Amino acid sequence: MSAAQDVQLLNSAWESYVSKAQVEKNIIRPVVAHSWQRCKLLKVDPYGQGSWEIKGMELREKVQQHQHLIQLARPFMENLYNFVKGSGFQVVLADAHGFLLEVIGDSDILERTRMIHLCPGGNWSERVKGTNAIGTAIVEQRPVQIFAHEHFVQANHFITCSAAPILDPDGQLAGVLDVTGDYRFANPHTLGMVVAAAYAIENQLRLHKATSKLYMAYKYSNTLMESMSDGIISIDNSGIITQINSVGGRILGVDPEESVGRKAMEVFQRPLPMEEVIKTGKGYEDKEIILDRPTGPKHFTSTTKPLLDDQGNIIGVVATLREIKAVRELVSRMAGAQARFTFEDIIGISQPMQEAIGLAKVAADSISTVLIQGESGTGKELFAQAIHNGGSRKEGPFVAINCAAMPRDLIESELFGYDEGAFTGAKKGGRPGKFEMANGGTLFLDEIGDMPLETQVKLLRVLQEKMVVRVGGQKVIPVDIRVIAATHKDLASAVEKGDFRLDLYYRLNVININVPPLRERGEDLSLLTKHLTAKVAARLGKDVTGAAPGFLARVKAYSWPGNVRELENVVERAVNLANSGGLLEEYLPDQIREASILSYGDDPILNEMANLKSLKDLEKEAILKALTHHQRNISRAAATLGIGRNTLYRKLKEYGIEVEEVM
Repeated sequence: MSAAQDVQLLNSAWESYVSKAQVEKNIIRPVVAHSWQRCKLLKVDPYGQGSWEIKGMELREKVQQHQHLIQLARPFMENLYNFVKGSGFQVVLADAHGFLLEVIGDSDILERTRMIHLCPGGNWSERVKGTNAIGTAIVEQRPVQIFAHEHFVQANHFITCSAAPILDPDGQLAGVLDVTGDYRFANPHTLGMVVAAAYAIENQLRLHKATSKLYMAYKYSNTLMESMSDGIISIDNSGIITQINSVGGRILGVDPEESVGRKAMEVFQRPLPMEEVIKTGKGYEDKEIILDRPTGPKHFTSTTKPLLDDQGNIIGVVATLREIKAVRELVSRMAGAQARFTFEDIIGISQPMQEAIGLAKVAADSISTVLIQGESGTGKELFAQAIHNGGSRKEGPFVAINCAAMPRDLIESELFGYDEGAFTGAKKGGRPGKFEMANGGTLFLDEIGDMPLETQVKLLRVLQEKMVVRVGGQKVIPVDIRVIAATHKDLASAVEKGDFRLDLYYRLNVININVPPLRERGEDLSLLTKHLTAKVAARLGKDVTGAAPGFLARVKAYSWPGNVRELENVVERAVNLANSGGLLEEYLPDQIREASILSYGDDPILNEMANLKSLKDLEKEAILKALTHHQRNISRAAATLGIGRNTLYRKLKEYGIEVEEVM
């Protein structure tokens, strides 16, 4: 008989029972029939959801109460999940009352079963969920598999559950281990795997009660250690390696099978830092270690703690190891050392900007050093981040440092790091520099032109040798980085003046990108203004639809010495002042409105004279004309000029204009 026919028969038998309370014994197994009868007595609704679920503090207390069981069961749950991974199944641990403590599974089945409360906090006792493997195993005190329509509640008919009780060393029910998934993919051998895993957990519980912590760790640590992403090594007080997992072997550059049972000194030809803990009894956390090996230096962090017997005597040490690359990646993510911008974020259609973008895309496809030059506020770091994200190192860190913002006596320690005791105030254990933080990614040296000459020498050496020596240290640390430098200075002129090293200039100036100032990007001003308006309005939660023509005209007339940074600040000011609708020219600062009036005013006489007179002469003449036209009325003259009264008074004083003398 096919599985589909089995399901049809079960469904027919289920409908017969829920409607007539008749058990078709040739179809329904006794364990299921007995459970259905209990459900009837408990008045479980076969068409309901049975939604008893604990959350929040109550769930946390429940988990904490069973933390010992969870910790012992988790490795076996993960091992069991590895057998069913990708097949739409999940592994579940419940307590003795049917409350789910932990669930591991495929995302698709987790999403589906969450709808029926098969998630941490859900209660799957028979009185809540009717016939199901977890609840029925609790009642029957034996392994149970419940298939599809054998579930008493109709909402659960799409799953098949295989559960086995977990007994504590005293024979009392401690919990239930279960594997649940789509009934269409059910396997008759699943229950056997669950029973074996539950039995292994029971053994773990018995062993934990009957033996010392060291014996338990020795007996079972191999399974736990191999499931960890960190390296593990344990050494007894005679210096003999007792355990080392495969990750630890890779980090330390040794074969675990050949190392266990041998003295650490014999394996490594030198004392290990963690062996010192056996002598002192003082462990340490996240200590950075560089271990010389025949295949090259091994760079990692270690947390080491002493192993104590029941009398408090040191009988060995256990150390966890983590590759420095993984540590750096974690720190970089936490510190925000990631590039956010791509080429799509660079706004500009003008020819100078398109040329810069084209060259930057060429740089992204290369591993060569890049030098970005441009005035302050033009977006040099935006280009640097886009180059990083457009290249092969985009998965690596993007670490930026502003050379001009760092004090001279700190820039070397920031770039190259320092060892413990390198100088007064040095952090215990030392600290990695930006070069190490950027390993595998990109280091962005902003304002490179302000780097001290003595630091330039060391930077050049690192770029040439791809090696770093920390301040106060002797160990050579290899680094794999791509350097992008930026400056607002003319480095060629700085070289001529002796302020910048010629050899470093040549090393940096492989691919040179000039980011044009905003005053040379006339075609981009409207586009940028609209883009920044939308961006700032969204950030501030303002209903601003765009910019008025007058606003854009004033923007185009201004020279923007602060470039895009200044434009964004001006737009943000205008968006803050705007209530709704578009940005008006009255929201612009005085200096922008005044500059645009003098350069591109509406007065035809001023336009005609712009090529003949200086701006100051034009401004003075405009003021005199306005005062004459309005018969020396300051308020009206200021309004015509588009400036404030105070500004007009200041201009009158600046040009020595006496209002009473104006004709």
